[in-house]
Formats: sequence, C-alpha cells, structure tokens
Amino acid sequence: MIACMSSPGQLYAAPFAVVGSIGVIGQQLNIHDFLKGYGVTPLTFRGGKDKAPLSLMGEVTEEGKQKIQEMIDHTHVAFKSHVAEARPILADTIDSVATGDVWLASDAVKVGLVDRLITSDEYIGERIAQGARLLKLIKYDKRIHLPAFLSSSAGPSPLGHIRASMKNLREFTKDARRIVSKAATLVDDLEATDISQVAAARAFGVGAISNTVKTG
Repeated sequence: MIACMSSPGQLYAAPFAVVGSIGVIGQQLNIHDFLKGYGVTPLTFRGGKDKAPLSLMGEVTEEGKQKIQEMIDHTHVAFKSHVAEARPILADTIDSVATGDVWLASDAVKVGLVDRLITSDEYIGERIAQGARLLKLIKYDKRIHLPAFLSSSAGPSPLGHIRASMKNLREFTKDARRIVSKAATLVDDLEATDISQVAAARAFGVGAISNTVKTG
C-alpha cells in the first residue's frame, strides 16, 4: 500500500523482490465450545448488534461470520481503489492482480505492478553519476568526557570508570597536599632567614639553615 504511492512511473524493485499481495485477511481464535466442554459458560454483552460479531469466547454464529466477511470484502474494495488511484495503469486490470497473489518483480513488471527492475545499489550509483548528493548516516555516541586527572583506562563498566576516577582523584589530592606543605615550609624559611643565604644553601644542597641566622 505504501509502495504504490511512489511518484507515477517511478516504482522500482529488484528483480527478485516479492510484490503484490493486494488482499485482506482476518483471523479469529475462538474457545467458546472448548470452555463449554469444561462446564464454563462465557457471557458476552453488546451495545449494538454488530459490535464484535466474533470474539475469543463468544458463541460463533452464522450472522457473525457473515458480518466479518462483509467487513473484509469492504476493506478489499477500498484497498483496490487505493491502488488503482495511485497507479492509473492498473485501473482496468485491478481485479486480475488484486487477488492476494504475489509475483517476483521480474514478472510483476509485465502486469504493471512495478515500473522498472533495478537494485538499490544500481539506483544509488545512477543518481551519483547524475550529480546527486550522497549523505551517509553515522551513529553519534554522546559521552561525558572527564578532566584528564579523572580519566581512567578501566573496562567498559560504568562502575569501573567511577572507581578508577575516584582513585585518580585521591592521588591528585595527596599530591596537591604535599605541594602545599612544601610551599608552606619554604615560606617559613623565607620569613626566618636571609633570602640570599637560603638560595645559597639550596644551591649547595644544604638541607636547612638554622633559624637563629637572621639578617643584620
């Protein structure tokens, strides 16, 4: 039904595509008699005589089956009209092809169900040769990128990434504390000693200068 709505004269199909099936089918499972055999009596209440003429547990009647068949036939007529309107080439032969039968596209082209035999690859190649623009769909996986010190080489498990990131964060915090501690010690040295003496001591590898040494 959807395929026949293509632009007139441009309904294409690969040679081994299966097309047709212009028909309607309806099926209904009924367990009324089965339940009756076990002493169960199904009760059905309707508002309108044609409401649910056949149901799962309701009693099957000739009137109900006739009503369902009328609904199927009416839908089939509407289906044929839709196809004939979309493909005027079938207007005079719609009854011969709308039997519910199917054809290979190589045969369907002979009865007007398709307009041309061509594979999708061939069609795309033709359009590219004609200058058509080809677009490729790429799946985009949006992920949250953590800072460098939070990144990890853990496995694909989200929990593994979190654990590794927290470990890296703890190590970063320890390093930061050590740096701050050393900086504080250096500031204390600068306040208690001559800067030139501290620089000379550091240059010659002296570990510390007595706090009693002060500027004059």
